[in-house]
Amino acid sequence: MELLSLRRLQLQAGVRQNAVGELLRIGDAAGLQSLVDLPDEAHGEVAGFHALQRRIGLDLRHAEIRIADQFAIERLHLLLIILIGLRRRAAGLTGELREWLDSRGKGPKPVYDGTIKSLIAVSRKTAESPYHSVKHNTRRMYDESLDLLEVTVGKRRLAKLTGLDFRRWYNELKAPIEHTEKEIAAAKKAGVPLSSKPPRMRRAFKAMQLLRIIIKFGVVANITDCFRLNTVLAEMDFASPPARTAFITFDQVKAFCAKAIEVGRVSMAQAQALQFELTLRQADVIGQWEPADPDDGGIVDRGQRWSGGVAWNHIDAKGILVKETTKQIDPNQVHVAEHDTTAYPFLRSMLDLTPQEKRFGPIVIDEASGLPYRYRHYAEVWRKIADEVGIPRHVSNRDSRAGGMTEGSDAGADIEHLRHHATHSNIATTGRYDRHTLEKTRNVAKLRVAHRGTKNSL
Repeated sequence: MELLSLRRLQLQAGVRQNAVGELLRIGDAAGLQSLVDLPDEAHGEVAGFHALQRRIGLDLRHAEIRIADQFAIERLHLLLIILIGLRRRAAGLTGELREWLDSRGKGPKPVYDGTIKSLIAVSRKTAESPYHSVKHNTRRMYDESLDLLEVTVGKRRLAKLTGLDFRRWYNELKAPIEHTEKEIAAAKKAGVPLSSKPPRMRRAFKAMQLLRIIIKFGVVANITDCFRLNTVLAEMDFASPPARTAFITFDQVKAFCAKAIEVGRVSMAQAQALQFELTLRQADVIGQWEPADPDDGGIVDRGQRWSGGVAWNHIDAKGILVKETTKQIDPNQVHVAEHDTTAYPFLRSMLDLTPQEKRFGPIVIDEASGLPYRYRHYAEVWRKIADEVGIPRHVSNRDSRAGGMTEGSDAGADIEHLRHHATHSNIATTGRYDRHTLEKTRNVAKLRVAHRGTKNSL
């Protein structure tokens, strides 16, 4: 087996030279001469950063490959596909590395230049900013609105802004999304008029809330422009979005779980059952990935550690689940979920799909990666399965908790018992449980399961 470069292969093959040349032209177009170039200051900081310890750089024109048959041009096609994949992966890793460096104060320090964009950057990079006082999943929601502000009004200078600008921004951001060409063509073909889409009030309201936060940060940071605008915003109100009314039903849950199992997503079925039956928040079931040092231990991947999700050790031999929740409001209290999983036969049937010898670690594992789901991927997989079983598009996975509560209310459960079922019990710092919580959540379970039987008999 001879070691060859692509250029030497083109000269030695003697035939099919055009095919090799075409590969090189494709490589040029794909930008494979330099896959990734990390910043110079990063190289001294990457030691210990998971999977990002060395600089990646490939040159397609001088890439050395071993090839048994110099005429097997199809193998070069495969190599090119691999190289393109490497380039995309390298770009993603570079972004993660820069984010990791920024979180440790190693990235470049932004300077306020009078624009909204620079104020956002300073807020994100300042350790004392409210941006860094919230949990990672909340920060992710902050980023959605901050990114939106940066793209739409980032170039605006604070010194020239008034309340009229803020009102106009809110109105523009809440405007309904336009119909796609596909929707317009489908309506025209069906001969039906297109109805207006609903205003995006949640999008606009969140953006204005984040605007308030960064302006207040600017006041604390002694940025002169922010003092005036903070006073202006204090006199303004923006309509908040109406509360969600959508909820998922038990029949939809059953259909979803059956399809998830059919397509090889057993843990997705288990997650859906846990969310609906025990009215657990999504983060308390699938967990969340947060920036962390690899040396911190636990489940670590690409510089992030998984935490907060339900694990098999949260369920004891009697089927009692006891778990701290991820939403902690009062620092002097720890919110705890406490449920008897045996009170829900459907849930038990889902959990029993995992053999006893495999009941360790997180319950909900992405079968494709072998790791706990990441938020966006979980939402994408959930939506795909939901579409296949006919769950309406306006119903999302986050409506599982509301669905369980609605079923409990319809079954006649006591409102206090429902509160314990959904809000969970509180443990004071002494660590004592509310001894009545399990009894109350069992009562809710009994009523809900009985109510299902009544509905099926009608």
